[in-house]
Amino acid sequence: MLHLFRPLKERLLRPLGARLANTHPNTVTFWSLIPGLLAGVAWAFSGWGWGMLVAASALTILNGVLDLLDGHLARHHHKMSPLGDFLDCVVDRYTDVAILTGIGFSPYADPLLAHLAIVATLLVSFLGSQSQASGGGRVESGVLGRAERHVLLILIPFVQLGAGAAGVPVWWRFTPVEWLLIVFAVLGHLTALFRIREGYLMLRKLPPQESSHD
Repeated sequence: MLHLFRPLKERLLRPLGARLANTHPNTVTFWSLIPGLLAGVAWAFSGWGWGMLVAASALTILNGVLDLLDGHLARHHHKMSPLGDFLDCVVDRYTDVAILTGIGFSPYADPLLAHLAIVATLLVSFLGSQSQASGGGRVESGVLGRAERHVLLILIPFVQLGAGAAGVPVWWRFTPVEWLLIVFAVLGHLTALFRIREGYLMLRKLPPQESSHD
């Protein structure tokens, strides 16, 4: 859903992109992996104090900015390349898994819920690119894409901190973080169904291709 705000995102990134015009997008992609992995570490050690939750949110923001910036640089100052798209997908998946795994090791979530969220997240990402790999276009439909997940991951540490400060660390048997994981799992699979449908309708219009056998 948030991909509809792409024109606004491009305008906001323009000043930073102009200053880093000579930086290769793949370099930015690799740098984005570092805060993504560290965000997972911060979540895993969030039992040490509220500062780790704030750090997890800040590192997720930094990862998101760099993730947006590499695409902006490729579109406006360099050439788009299949390699760049591949590397971006690889780094995004490692980041997704790192953050959700860190949440699973945190004192705020059941590891099983984190596992279910990881499965749904990877399925959504896979279906987004599989249609393109099969000869169609990239599928971005659904209610919970990566941008939406990223925004929620930035906000949830403060929701969890606020709930704890109010003396309500658990809402209806689950912590706020666990509710987020449930949302990821449920809406993730709903998004996957949307993308299966869109990919099917797109690919069924393509002519059949001859297969080669060795």
